[in-house]
Amino acid sequence: MKDYTYDNFRDDLQKLNILKPDAILAIARGGLTLAHHLAEIFDIREVFTINAVSYEKTQKKETIDIFNIPNLHSYKNILIVDDISDSGETFKKVLKILKEKYKNLNFKTLAIFYKPSSKFKPDFYFQETNEWIRFFWEKY
Repeated sequence: MKDYTYDNFRDDLQKLNILKPDAILAIARGGLTLAHHLAEIFDIREVFTINAVSYEKTQKKETIDIFNIPNLHSYKNILIVDDISDSGETFKKVLKILKEKYKNLNFKTLAIFYKPSSKFKPDFYFQETNEWIRFFWEKY
């Protein structure tokens, strides 16, 4: 298990090298802290959430529940963020739903961590890992 501290997070954000999106879409709950900080960095208020539930504590569920899909019709370039691309299933399912609903929008993905065993590699990520990550914002 690896601890991911606020200092680690702050250092990773300093490495950010992407174009400013029109809106940020956080996959709740893991992407919420990242989305908030990115909104501050980019100085934008167009921050949305989508819910994706794939874990119960540390146990992976058999299905991923996706709900609270926001209205993104007014935007062109959307950055979808989450804490980790673990199995990749959450990113894949969220993107599938969004691309079906919003055929003319451009979606990019960003994760703090990417696992090489994941079925989905985000467009951008800060670190690669094979470990279970304990994030500073989690209750433990």
